[in-house]
Amino acid sequence: MKYQSNILALKYRPNDFSDLIGQNYLVETIQKSIQQDKIPNAYIFTGIRGVGKTTTARIVAKMLNCSVFDSEKKPDLLNCDQAKAISEDRHPDVLEIDAASNTSVENAREIIENVKYNPVLGKYKVYIIDEVHMLSKSAFNALLKTLEEPPPHSKFIFATTEISKVPITILSRCQRFDLRRIDKKTLSDFIISISKKEDIKIEKEALNLIIKASDGSVRDALSILDQANIFKSGEEIKATEIVNMLGFAKQDDLYNLSKYILENNLSALIPTLEDMYMRGTETTKIIEDLMNIVNWSCKIKIDKTLMKDEFLSDEDKNFADYVIQFDHGKLNIFWQSLMRGYDEIKISPHPHSTLEMVLLRCAFLLNDQKSSSSEEKKKFKISQKELPSSPNLDQAIQNKLESKPSLKNKIDLHQRFFQFYGKNFSPLMAGLIIENCEIIAFSEAKKELIIHVTNENFSGSEELKKNLKDEFTIDILIKENINTLEVLKNLHKKKLIDAEMQTDDFKKVLAKFPNAKIIDIEEVERGEDNDG
Repeated sequence: MKYQSNILALKYRPNDFSDLIGQNYLVETIQKSIQQDKIPNAYIFTGIRGVGKTTTARIVAKMLNCSVFDSEKKPDLLNCDQAKAISEDRHPDVLEIDAASNTSVENAREIIENVKYNPVLGKYKVYIIDEVHMLSKSAFNALLKTLEEPPPHSKFIFATTEISKVPITILSRCQRFDLRRIDKKTLSDFIISISKKEDIKIEKEALNLIIKASDGSVRDALSILDQANIFKSGEEIKATEIVNMLGFAKQDDLYNLSKYILENNLSALIPTLEDMYMRGTETTKIIEDLMNIVNWSCKIKIDKTLMKDEFLSDEDKNFADYVIQFDHGKLNIFWQSLMRGYDEIKISPHPHSTLEMVLLRCAFLLNDQKSSSSEEKKKFKISQKELPSSPNLDQAIQNKLESKPSLKNKIDLHQRFFQFYGKNFSPLMAGLIIENCEIIAFSEAKKELIIHVTNENFSGSEELKKNLKDEFTIDILIKENINTLEVLKNLHKKKLIDAEMQTDDFKKVLAKFPNAKIIDIEEVERGEDNDG
């Protein structure tokens, strides 16, 4: 028998569908299927933790065996003895099995043997298997026949957080329901109602932090509320207490970190990070939150209506007004650098030191050097015309064109530049430059670089100028059309295919297979001593 718990997550666990929040589609569908007597052999409920999978399974079991109905012929679970017995875990016809501890084929055979017996009290024997993805392959296979053609008095209800691990042969025999994350407004209203019932006072900002931390999980939200109610120092739960309790970084600190990185303010970046570290903020949590900020920043640039979210604080709105000035290319570089840094932190023996280096790298990659932009432009020849004012440059380019380098040579030229820049500066930035430029001439010995671009301010332009300005002569020409490395590779591949299709060997193939085509081709490098 189950006893009343004072734990909020258990105390306010739904007893019927009227208490279940945020799953309207599921509720309506199951109620109609029971009313119309179109009950499937098996249900499978999937979703993140704490959204009501096991709870829904128990409610369905109660509805299937309920013997009391209201005036509208709907199951009256509150006044039904069988429903109460199921709630108290003492009904002989409802078996709840934890697949995590009953994974073997022998456990599945016990269920199969038990299925054929008629129910003792209720209309149906109901088997609730929680975390069903934990069953072994043999156990799943043993259940296949029973699931497809069970006795009329037996029903199966599965619950899982990892639906991808459940075999398709099982899924095809079940009616599947994906339980949604609970949206912020619904979850906020629910927590407020529980707080009033429990006489818990909580400030709005603290409530918003609980909603954020729970990530759509009702159980997580109630557990955090329960913990915060014990942890609070006064009459009301404060936001600072939630931050300290969960190891959160202060949102203001995170926004400041983002600003310092975007502005290359290293003298403020390191002390702020050190202060957060001394206050016990988790290293991985800092970089995860920064990634969320960058992601949100990109989205508000695309969809301005996101600023109408009632859960946004003044800090959120102020940062949104600040970050709107940065283009998507810069924010995307920020995101990629953080993603790479996240993997590095996970394998590092010194996570905090690694985080410092990751954020310093972000600041370096994102530094626009705006203050010196006018001086930099004096060091580079940039023109939207054919540069009539620079005959030497025209002649140099003409000489390059007259030499008619092959596509293969052009590809090698791009790859040489990529290897040089990636080795000496940044592989990430080398990739961005190669994606946006056509390398016309590059010589490490002569210290020269000539490139064609369609946009003067291409991704990586400022970094390229800054890194090579002291050693290289850089000429940048604006063109309407350019052949990037990817374009050159495609042209080269097409040329190889066309040449191969003219060979005698391929013509012999065409004689037997008139519709034959070469879809792809790869050039194989052969050594001098290779006879093959």
